[in-house]
Amino acid sequence: MNETVTISIMGKLHKVPANLTIMRAMEYAGYKLLRGCGCRGGFCGACATVFRIPGDYKLHVALACQETVKDGIFIAQIPAYPSLKQTYDITRLRPEMQSIVYPYPTTY
Repeated sequence: MNETVTISIMGKLHKVPANLTIMRAMEYAGYKLLRGCGCRGGFCGACATVFRIPGDYKLHVALACQETVKDGIFIAQIPAYPSLKQTYDITRLRPEMQSIVYPYPTTY
C-alpha cells in the first residue's frame, strides 16, 4: 500500500502519496496548473514555491517540480509577476555595455 502524507496547499488540507513532488501533489489534489509550471524539470525556475515544515520556524524556498512533499508541509505558491519587457531595434544595437544597460537599467 502506498504511504500518504497530509499537506496544506494555500490553507487547504489534502492527503497525497508521499513520493510526489510539490507540483505533482498539487495536481493530485485537483489543482490545474496553468502558470508557474514551466519546464517541469528544474531548469526554468517558474515554479518557485515557499513552504514551511511543522516544528521548523524557517520559511523554505524551492522549485515545486523538484521538492518532494513531507507530512504536514504548508505550501504557498509565489504569484507570477510579469517581468519588465523592453523593446529595441536589433539593427541599431552595438556591442557595448550601454546597449544592455539602456533597456534594463536596474539589472546592472
